[in-house]
Amino acid sequence: MLEMHGASRLLTSFNDAIPGFIFSGLFFTDEYLAEHPENVRAFLRGLVEAFDFIRNHETEARKWIPKYAGVEMDVAMKSALREFNDGRESEEQIDRQQAMMIQMKFLPEVVPVGNFVDYRYLPEPKENDNERGEGGKNR
Repeated sequence: MLEMHGASRLLTSFNDAIPGFIFSGLFFTDEYLAEHPENVRAFLRGLVEAFDFIRNHETEARKWIPKYAGVEMDVAMKSALREFNDGRESEEQIDRQQAMMIQMKFLPEVVPVGNFVDYRYLPEPKENDNERGEGGKNR
């Protein structure tokens, strides 16, 4: 986006440098999960539905970007979008990322994925969650 505004020049995208890098996650305390499991499920269900909409109606979804990001429509139509799946990351990708973090000394050793990833509150994946959206790419 900065390049489109003339503020910088893109040398490489982060995803080109580290394919599939997981940028974010959602965190809930054990206490909140125990006290409000249906709120968590409802929130995640809405989030996954939004991902599904973006993946299958990319052009229409992009039309909302100016309202929430404060950019012009032409920028919104060209901006990179992350992959939008069913909210799950592959264990292989998480393992690759941990290996990078260990190599960079951000982690001392491998942590079992089950110690920090819990998909029990996500809705069950739909059969078409791996299909391609209107842009022709998995989003």
